[in-house]
Amino acid sequence: MDANRLLLTIFTPTYNRVHTLHRVYESICNQTLQKKDGEYLFEWIVVDDGSTDGTEDLIEKWKNESDFPIVHIRQENRGKAAAALRAIPVARGELFVFADSDDRFVPETFETFYVLWMGLTEKERERCDGIGVLCQDQHGNRIGNDYPITGRLVPTQEAVFKWRKLGLGETWAALKTENLKKSFVIPEEARGLRFIPESFFWTRITLEQGKYSLFCNKVLRIYYREGESLSTGIRNRYPEGFLFESKWFVTHYSHLLFKHPGLYLKHLLKYLYYSFKINCTIKTFF
Repeated sequence: MDANRLLLTIFTPTYNRVHTLHRVYESICNQTLQKKDGEYLFEWIVVDDGSTDGTEDLIEKWKNESDFPIVHIRQENRGKAAAALRAIPVARGELFVFADSDDRFVPETFETFYVLWMGLTEKERERCDGIGVLCQDQHGNRIGNDYPITGRLVPTQEAVFKWRKLGLGETWAALKTENLKKSFVIPEEARGLRFIPESFFWTRITLEQGKYSLFCNKVLRIYYREGESLSTGIRNRYPEGFLFESKWFVTHYSHLLFKHPGLYLKHLLKYLYYSFKINCTIKTFF
């Protein structure tokens, strides 16, 4: 790791979660490894997605109380992907971790990522897209199964496509920030859209940047099963974004029709569905 760079950027998008955001803050404060040679290894970027519940005041209070770096960005309500688009360009960490505003993570999280990342050779770190770990719910129950391969680099696309049916469930990762800065961007033809699904960007990273990944069968994230998802009904509110996602997939990744026909046909059907949903024709978009 470059001595002038941080190891981790912890990114939290939040919208009216003042009652749960403390979980992330407390998780950071309780980390077993925070500094190396007297310098913090991490930063916390919080993007307030238009909250109206006092979130801004709470974050500012924590900034005044804490000496670790907290970056607070406020934007109008546009969703998690838009929040990430604000955070990624200014991230200083070599690895980027999405920590939702209702998550906790165990005290050994930063230390585990540090040991795994620094345990790779410099050449391996250049090829590695990130580190995958496991999750449990707030009651201590594991969510999903173990990774089938750990302790060595695995081709990222192989893990994404071949492990889909293994029941991995909810997982977590520290991703290479360099890759996110290249692929977590809005294409020119989509700049007029108010919303683009987060999955669009993950697909781009996997298929356009993906090389190798490292996996560890250790539970680091505590995922809370509670309440109604903030994404409920989002497909009805922003069908144009989902149409764009499927259009991009079927036009840019046609080679997957033969390698992974089920996945390709799924996006083709979604493309047809959203085309008709917003009264468009296929001819209009090709």
